[in-house]
Amino acid sequence: MAIEDQTRRVGDTQIAIAATLKRPADGSVVDYTGLTIKFAMFDAAGAVKVAETTDNVNEISPTAGTVSYSPLAADVDTPGVFFASFITEDGSGKQETFPAERGEFRINIQRLAFTE
Repeated sequence: MAIEDQTRRVGDTQIAIAATLKRPADGSVVDYTGLTIKFAMFDAAGAVKVAETTDNVNEISPTAGTVSYSPLAADVDTPGVFFASFITEDGSGKQETFPAERGEFRINIQRLAFTE
């Protein structure tokens, strides 16, 4: 998977963090029908910014692999580079993380220009 960057401003909660889940080996879209979808986000040092959660995760189209996460104010209150993941989980607790490689889905949270 190529690195995907999404940029937000501090405090932006209206626009969801969206992704299409794809297999790392061949880029095929993941059909997550019947699976639970979770979201997590970490800062560049690996500290948890958003703990693994199903809250605010939106299943847009399971067969097309599209998902999103609607951030809370606390999720976007700090400027910096963060790394996000969506996690699928089946009924037995088996998980798969997308993207598979850390750092491939970056969320850049920037200060508002007039506050710098």
